[in-house]
Amino acid sequence: MHQGLSPREREVVRLVAQGKTNKEIATCTGLAESTVKDYVANACHKVGVDNRTALAMWWVRQAAAE
Repeated sequence: MHQGLSPREREVVRLVAQGKTNKEIATCTGLAESTVKDYVANACHKVGVDNRTALAMWWVRQAAAE
């Protein structure tokens, strides 16, 4: 399901899918907002989507398939 995502990338993607902003994700994970942006970009690349909305949709579809 996770397409080679690291545990931290999976955590960030899960929070993106919950509708959290990068700033909110940074606050609840203790990461810098720029680091969150990097995780989102890396995850998008790994799963083959172009933006965070598509990433959230991918996560929901993967979760439903489990």
